[in-house]
Amino acid sequence: MARKSNVRFHPAADLSVIHASFVVATGGVCNDSKTEAALVQPTSEINTRLVSAQADVRTFWSGLFAAVAAGRSARDACEPALLAAGCSELQVDQTAAALASRMDECRIAFQQRFPKLGDQLQLRAGPLKDRWQTFGPGLLIETARLIWASSPPEKWWPPAIDCLLVQPLRGGDGGFDSGQNRVWIEAMLTDADPQVGEIFRLVFWITQVAVGRHLDATLGNTVTVSQPDALPVEGFGSGTHRRTSLPWHLGCVPLVLSAGAELDLIRSPKLPIATAVKLWRLGDDAVAEVVAGWWDQWSGAGAAMPVALKALDRMLAPLRERSEDSSAIDADDFADSELDR
Repeated sequence: MARKSNVRFHPAADLSVIHASFVVATGGVCNDSKTEAALVQPTSEINTRLVSAQADVRTFWSGLFAAVAAGRSARDACEPALLAAGCSELQVDQTAAALASRMDECRIAFQQRFPKLGDQLQLRAGPLKDRWQTFGPGLLIETARLIWASSPPEKWWPPAIDCLLVQPLRGGDGGFDSGQNRVWIEAMLTDADPQVGEIFRLVFWITQVAVGRHLDATLGNTVTVSQPDALPVEGFGSGTHRRTSLPWHLGCVPLVLSAGAELDLIRSPKLPIATAVKLWRLGDDAVAEVVAGWWDQWSGAGAAMPVALKALDRMLAPLRERSEDSSAIDADDFADSELDR
């Protein structure tokens, strides 16, 4: 049996500022109009400066998010994020200083909006932590069993995973970084959808950490393939992600939900696969339909996961072709786990 992970919950006030700024700066769907209005001006000024410096806007925000998630201040993270985004070394010092000032404006505006954010995040963490302590370990055990046909490796789950809790802005969101054994999630007080509780979102992202670690161990660091951006494979939310040749992210959705059904957390006769795919910003109705159809065909086949995922990849191929032609496959006009486009 695979050993279980110790999930450590951390209120992440600084990362909440970057998450909100990232969403507003990149035109993401935002459920908090007051926060959006407070951040529009400084984030627009940041984007204008990035364009002037010929730096890729999304890559900058992605790098900034990942650096702050790792514990750096937004000011300190500006320079490496600029370099990653293609800013000239001759411009980076001056540009970083200018952006740091605007980031301070974002922080001040966010603090004015949520003056007791640290305390609020502690309170918001309560429901998810309680649910995790009650059901989380069992869900991990069952998910690993389904992935590995009842024989998961002992080190499938990392010994510990840090869960960074950010202020909700999008009605539920999350992501992960398998290299750092880290996930992040919006600290929702209630489930975004009663069919798919936030505990499943957390289990899903933790599973992506395990998958990423396994791929690194077996294939080497970061396998890159040419795939349309509409079908991403791994993302640390508003941060970094990598691609592999198999759609692990989509294949894990019914596995996590099936684990929930085994523990009687889902009692409907049909798994809410389509709801989860859209709720977790993994694809639109067409993608959700393919995943549900794939699960109907393969759930009882007893095939190894790579074999089943190759079949899912073939079933998704027409959607990738459609995406190339019309850019029609988007779960959202912005998805935090789809950001290095």
